[in-house]
This record gives sequence, structure tokens and C-alpha cells, in this order.
Amino acid sequence: MHGCAAAAIGERFRMLVQEVGGVFTSLEVHAPIRESEGKNHTLNNIIRDVSEEDDLLDIKYADIDPEQPKRSTPVHINALAYVKDRIDSATANIKVKWGFITLLNRNYDLCKELETNLNKTCPVEEGPIELSIDVDVPGFVPPGWFHLEATAWRDSDEKQLGRILADVHF
Repeated sequence: MHGCAAAAIGERFRMLVQEVGGVFTSLEVHAPIRESEGKNHTLNNIIRDVSEEDDLLDIKYADIDPEQPKRSTPVHINALAYVKDRIDSATANIKVKWGFITLLNRNYDLCKELETNLNKTCPVEEGPIELSIDVDVPGFVPPGWFHLEATAWRDSDEKQLGRILADVHF
């Protein structure tokens, strides 16, 4: 009996992680981690832009409402970034950890995610791009700290688009 309940909870939790991963990929995330200081710019009380100065995205803001996500509460994310050079296709790697446990480490096709979730298509031309995303946070999210690391890069030359870190406590 306990094994079935644990499996059901594990499956629900896996679905949540996929949902959360989809949200952040829509924010235009980034690729391989580099050793350097980068921007280290706080966008809000959860998300930090740790992109390099020469990355292809300059994230202007990422607003979250409510500012502190809660179980069973919808979250709205509105973000603005400036694209410095045309992006024909891009990939994002999303890592989500719950404490020290890695829940997700997956690559996403950003063009597919843009089309599916935001009704936008590639190529993305130089200039501003605004993203608006709504996500329902399920009530069964376990308590604790969740850490997200998202890195995105242009496929043609692996030039990094940007890199964000996010920490949220439920």
C-alpha cells in the first residue's frame, strides 16, 4: 500500500517538474556553464540573470505575480529581453533540484517551446521580445527549496543566449 502511494506521489511530482521546466524554457534560457563573473543581475526575489556580457540576450526584467509562488495558486510571469542577433534555432538546458536531489536535467528545443507555449515562431530577429506566461502551481508540491538553472544557446554556433538561476521555497 505504501509503495503505491509513493509511486503516485512520485508521478505527480514528475509532472510538476516538467510543467515548471516548460515555464522557464519559455523565458529564453541558456547553455553550458562558464567560469566568469557575468552580469549577476537580480531580476526579482526568485530569478537572477547570471548571463555573460556578450550573450545574445539582454534580459531587461522578469516579473512574477504573486512575487512568492504558493501551492495551488496560479503564477503569472511577464518578461522582456533584447535579442542582440538573429536566432534561427536554439536549445535550452533546464536543471531542477529539490534540495540536493536532481529532479530534471533536460534539453528543450526553444523554437518548439515558443510556438507551443507562446504562439511565436523562429527565427527570432534582433530587437525586443516580450513573453507572458501563466502557470498553475499544483497543491501537491512537496515542501522545501527548489533550485532551477537554465542555460540556452543558439544551435548554429553554440553562442550562449543567456543563463538564469531561480530559487523558490514551498
